[in-house]
Amino acid sequence: MNCFDASALVKVYADEVGSSEVRQYFRSESSNYTTLICYFETLTALKMKRFYRKPRDNLTDDEYHKAASELSAWFSLSSKNLAAPDLDLVDSKTFPKVQSLARKYSLDLSDAFQILSVKTNFASVMSGGSQTVLVTADKDLAAAARSEFIKVREYQYDKATSRFVVL
Repeated sequence: MNCFDASALVKVYADEVGSSEVRQYFRSESSNYTTLICYFETLTALKMKRFYRKPRDNLTDDEYHKAASELSAWFSLSSKNLAAPDLDLVDSKTFPKVQSLARKYSLDLSDAFQILSVKTNFASVMSGGSQTVLVTADKDLAAAARSEFIKVREYQYDKATSRFVVL
């Protein structure tokens, strides 16, 4: 099972450096999902690319609406197929755990929610090939997740080869 972070999902739904590598993996795997927070983070990233980025990074209006529509359709379908609900974001015990992770690794709260979700979700008891894999292009999130013993598929740009590689 693969849990996609917003940094990877935006590469699936918008053209940018690394998109072809992440899309290829995304399309080759049948059990991909994301958290509610990452869904909204991805919508925000698409919005930023549409309305606030330099022209080379911009999405056209049609590209923006297509990407958001495809993301939303996929999220709707993938979240219905999950065996259990996402982390309870409003539970009074959740936020202190998230803050602790954020402080421990100097992460933003969204990334800390992501780590806690993967650590405590319905698949967290699985091991080996069944263990949930966090898919990300965020090196700080990847490092923190590995420190929490989460399996990570990290995409990073390799200057030597001018390609995105999996770490």
